[in-house]
Amino acid sequence: MGIYSISDLAELTGVKTHTLRVWEKRYGLLRPQRTDTNIRFYEDKDLKMLKLIQKLNTHGVRISRIAEMTSEDMERECERISLFHQDHEEKLTRGLISMDVNLMDAVLDESLREHGFETTLTSLILPCLEKMEVMWLSGEIEEAHEACFHELIKRKTIREIDTMPHNCLGPRVIMFLPHGNQQELSHLFMHFFLRKQGLCVTDMGTDINIDCACSALNKCSSECVLVVNADPVHWQFGPFIRQLADRTNIPIIISGRAADNDWANENEKVILIDGIEETVRFASHLHENLKNHIS
Repeated sequence: MGIYSISDLAELTGVKTHTLRVWEKRYGLLRPQRTDTNIRFYEDKDLKMLKLIQKLNTHGVRISRIAEMTSEDMERECERISLFHQDHEEKLTRGLISMDVNLMDAVLDESLREHGFETTLTSLILPCLEKMEVMWLSGEIEEAHEACFHELIKRKTIREIDTMPHNCLGPRVIMFLPHGNQQELSHLFMHFFLRKQGLCVTDMGTDINIDCACSALNKCSSECVLVVNADPVHWQFGPFIRQLADRTNIPIIISGRAADNDWANENEKVILIDGIEETVRFASHLHENLKNHIS
């Protein structure tokens, strides 16, 4: 039988310790045991329960509703969700291969109605985009298939962003894609997540040259500039960031993998963050994190 601390549970599931304590205190979802010396600990059954809770919550089930479920209810709901997503993933793949826009559109809209945009993005769209790389290499799809799917996802994402309220009082961020970087979907996904965190986002769009970028930074007050680096090997990216750092005093956040970190280490204003999830965590406490980085 496994014995776990709350830190162990957080590490094994990715749920923060603060969140675990809230779930425990407010909803009674976890019931730790105590040693003879009054130290709290958890068992395998608690870890299993937490994984069920996490899966349900990730797929849009409210914690208050989960708290009313028995463990058997949670298992049945998780199975239903798994079957739902397997069915949708299969249909989405079939629509992609046949370039059936109506089928892909219907699958995505049904998932959006059932689970919302964020869950559809993380559980259906992103896995499909990763799968497309393998399908491309195997010859199942070509450039036309990829372009068709990307355009569909772009429209869905923009529509979702447009429904979100503007938080004019939130921390201000300017974002854009440099000239030559074609990763528009990653850029739009980041815009969605930043807005969801309550940030005030000024989006300059794509294919932005250095003069246009610097002009925007001079005219629009912001806490930082954020650039999605989903194409780290592009030969123009490093020089672009160097020029940007030389011509502005505000921090520059690069979200994504960098092929060569040396150019980033040349300037303390440049902050490298690996991927969407880490960037969203950084943005959730933007003022504090920027202050800590610069100091």
